Amino acid sequence: MKLKCTTSGLIYLKQTIIVSIKRPNSLEGAKVLGKPVLINACNVIFLSHNTGGQVTFFMQNGFEISVNTFFSEAEQILNSAIQGREDEIN
Repeated sequence: MKLKCTTSGLIYLKQTIIVSIKRPNSLEGAKVLGKPVLINACNVIFLSHNTGGQVTFFMQNGFEISVNTFFSEAEQILNSAIQGREDEIN
């Protein structure tokens, strides 16, 4: 499982596909300890590519979560989470 969502709108990102988690206007980026990152789909403002060309979840709190996956896969998971459907991409 590299991307997974639940019926409650939570998105799980496997640690190995995460390129970076950062808040561009802060001094320090967030550190991840090897566990899956959990995102609430309601907090995603939009899904796009960052300036480095990586697929990125742009969050309400200012964080950018860049992942190494296809845009279509990230879009599928985000749409499923918003609609309250379970989905998984391996």
